Amino acid sequence: MHNPALLDLLHTFKMAAQFMSFTKAGEALHMTQAAVSHRIKRLEEELGFKLFIRLTRKLKLTKEGEQLLVTLTDSLLRIEEEIEDIRRNDLRGLLYIGISPTFAQLWVMPKLARFQQAYPALSLRLRIKASALDFRYEPVDLGIYYGRSDYRGVVVDTLLSEQLVPVCTPEYAERHQLYDNPERISQCLLLHCSECLDHADPRAEWQQWQQGVGILSSKSCTEYFFNHYHMTLQATLQHMGIAMGRLHLVADYLASGALVTPIQQHVPAGLDYTLIYPREHGARPRYQAFIRWLHDEIMHHTFPSGVVSPL
Repeated sequence: MHNPALLDLLHTFKMAAQFMSFTKAGEALHMTQAAVSHRIKRLEEELGFKLFIRLTRKLKLTKEGEQLLVTLTDSLLRIEEEIEDIRRNDLRGLLYIGISPTFAQLWVMPKLARFQQAYPALSLRLRIKASALDFRYEPVDLGIYYGRSDYRGVVVDTLLSEQLVPVCTPEYAERHQLYDNPERISQCLLLHCSECLDHADPRAEWQQWQQGVGILSSKSCTEYFFNHYHMTLQATLQHMGIAMGRLHLVADYLASGALVTPIQQHVPAGLDYTLIYPREHGARPRYQAFIRWLHDEIMHHTFPSGVVSPL
């Protein structure tokens, strides 16, 4: 695969696949049909598999040829984008961001207008997914996910470490006399959320907090379960019960007074909001722009009075 002529052969293959004709590919490349056919044969010998099925008066890609064409087209597009970045030395093009649902909704979206104002020529595509994307199979440039920072083969940049603290509306706290009375939680409806924690016990966050502050869990509690954190917060805002707050996600609700922390003790979640990306992406200008913007927003992230920042 170190043959210096390989790029020329791959380009010839792409043109032949585009036209599905050695003759038309030759015309586009200013060479004869025989020369194109000879190049394709050399490439097949180099690769060790057939690229075309030669039928009467037409060509058909083999399965291996189809797979190579998809990879080659994507790779050439990325090369063209890289060249354009270098040539213009500016911040244009498209960034494809994979991101966990509620962090996108409650943390990123309220701040995203500032990114757009700073980089008006950059386009963003956001893909919402609770589980981490696999860069080998999905065309995502950067990913932001909630979980343990044990990814392999990629750059791992821990953005925020999460803390857990119970939250409810002021009305609910008063009704159940929760202020500084943690034992009264056993009389409440507990709201559980498993977003980004699909492989854990849905009660895991409450159990972790109770163990951290030394409160025995009660098996007599009524419970509601959700797999989306924003749904959990909506139930909480409707005075239905008390939820285990992820502090970075509920900070704005606490600042506005819509939610309160009747029991101030919070414990480390042991999980982080982590930025991950392939190492080769790190030096490109538009990737660096988004990474710098995230870190600037984190530096200016404030917490409401009485709530200790977990940064």
